[in-house]
This record gives sequence, C-alpha cells and structure tokens, in this order.
Amino acid sequence: MNGAPRLTPGMIAFEDDYLLIIDKPAGMLVHPTVSESGSTLYDYVQEYYNYRRTNCGIHPVSRLDRNTSGLVLFAKEPVVQFWLSQRQPVKEYLAIAAGRVQQLHGVIEAPIARKEGSIIERCVDYERGKYAKTAYTVLGYYGASTLLQIRLFTGRTHQIRVHLAHIGHPLVNDNLYGTPGPQARHALHAYRLALLHPVGDTPLEITRALPQDLRKILY
Repeated sequence: MNGAPRLTPGMIAFEDDYLLIIDKPAGMLVHPTVSESGSTLYDYVQEYYNYRRTNCGIHPVSRLDRNTSGLVLFAKEPVVQFWLSQRQPVKEYLAIAAGRVQQLHGVIEAPIARKEGSIIERCVDYERGKYAKTAYTVLGYYGASTLLQIRLFTGRTHQIRVHLAHIGHPLVNDNLYGTPGPQARHALHAYRLALLHPVGDTPLEITRALPQDLRKILY
C-alpha cells in the first residue's frame, strides 16, 4: 500500500493486542456491500493493519448505521469476538430527539420487525416483531429538541430510531422515521462502550464526546 492509511490516529479510541475501537464518522458504512466497497470502515481497518504489518483478523463486535457516528468495536481474534458475544458490552448513545420529551426517564419495550414492502425500514410490530428494549434519560432541552442519553439492552436494526419515532420523538434529521426526505445525517452518536477486557477481566470504558456537527444543532 502506498502512503499512510486512511484510519487516522484521531479515529482510534483504543487498541491493544486483542481489541480495536474506532470512532466512526457519520456517512461511512461499517462493512463493504455489493454496491459499495473500498471506502468502508472495514476497508480502513484492513489498510491500517496492512500498513503496520499486523497479522490479525477483523471481527466485528458492534455495528452502526451509515449515518450514525461513534464507537465501533472490533476483535482481533475469533475467540475474542466469541467471548465478547457472550458478555455483551454496555452500549450508550447521545441522541437529539425532535420535540420536548416530557418524561425524564423512560424504558421503551416494543418489538421490532422489518416493515412490509421495504428492505430497509423497520417498525414496531407486536405480532411479527422481535423483542427490543431501550432506556433513555433526558439530559437537557434545547429549543424544540431534547438531548437524550440512551442505553441499548437489545441490538435490533434501527432500534433507537424506531423506538424514538414510536413515542413521537424521532431523531432530528431522521428522514426515514421522521419527516420524509433524502437520507441525511441523523442526530445519533455512540458515545460510550463499557466492558470487561477479555484478558484479565479488567473494566474498560471508552467514551467519545458529541461531534461538532451535532453540537451545532444544540447551540
């Protein structure tokens, strides 16, 4: 490979012999698809490993939507990926929801299924859906929007987006579950991962602040 890898030091939130945690920017897919490859986070990690002559695998433990920013966890060995799948890390997000969420703390338990007729969109469906649980805390009100701290207890596709829309407060700029329109950068950031390290069981907590583009929405 010619030149430095595109995975910059500022994107690396944590790395050791077993784990790699990346602060993914919005607008980037985590994994290559049939229609898009070469510019995904997976590709960036592969370049980085090749550049450093690191002989290890790329085994995802967490994933994010293209337009969600924040922490993505990779294991460097299959056994580490398996171990972490048995003891799921705590995943917390910062979200800017449309409107003023009146209940300061809440838990949303509503099953999620693929919306009929769509390969992308999900919906709450009490007959076909799989169990999903999301907890939230109001951190503050900013004009006509609410900053929320969110914790996931399950990992359904678009879970936070679907659940917030379900209670009448979709993410700001979520044009799939809020005001229809071209897909944009919705206001969601994976800011905290907490886990027991797979070697030694020592607690590991990684955080990344709300990025500038989302802070601009608040101020």
